[in-house]
Amino acid sequence: MQDDKSLIVPFFKAIAVPQPAASKEAGRPIFKDMEVVEVRIAGDRNFAPTFPAHAPWKRDENGDDVTYAERFPEAYARFAEGREQVADGTPLSELTFLTESKRATLRSLKVYTAEALASIDGKKLNSLGPDAREMKDAATAYLTTAAGTAGTWALTAEIEALKAQMAEMTGVAQASKGEPDDANEKESIKAQINELTGSRPRGNPSVETLREMLADMKQVA
Repeated sequence: MQDDKSLIVPFFKAIAVPQPAASKEAGRPIFKDMEVVEVRIAGDRNFAPTFPAHAPWKRDENGDDVTYAERFPEAYARFAEGREQVADGTPLSELTFLTESKRATLRSLKVYTAEALASIDGKKLNSLGPDAREMKDAATAYLTTAAGTAGTWALTAEIEALKAQMAEMTGVAQASKGEPDDANEKESIKAQINELTGSRPRGNPSVETLREMLADMKQVA
């Protein structure tokens, strides 16, 4: 069973709130923008309470208010930066045992991740349909397998990072040795051939070919 936090998906948005007193005074409709959060619960189609984003959610051990924006800091940051708001976890698109229609049905029931599908239970699980238990078990198995291979993924990423670092160090070392730059050498050889023959080589011969041409010309000269 996953942590119940995976069943909760916060969705922040800005709404226009009517200002009756200001509207009456101005003689026209007046609205004020307010940031709110819609708290979506996996498996519950009809229950999604909405709260002001900066209203107190609870008090911490020091007696200080914790707002909804502070309760869901990553989701609020995505909203504030104008980025797409997504549920934290493994998206349903990664679950290959689901058809696209099943994914659409799950999203309509506010189940957006493998973690939520593995965590849902009771009446909310039954609301997913007759094959809900099979989907839940498959999601649980997927997450268990993924957890078992996490070390392998981390090791592979570390090896790739070391390879990239070694390649960069090798490039720096070669540059420090002053190895000839092909483009500069080509230009130098072409200039020498031009002095000997009165014309530059045509096309784009390799530096090895140019070296051979220059050597042959010097022997003839």
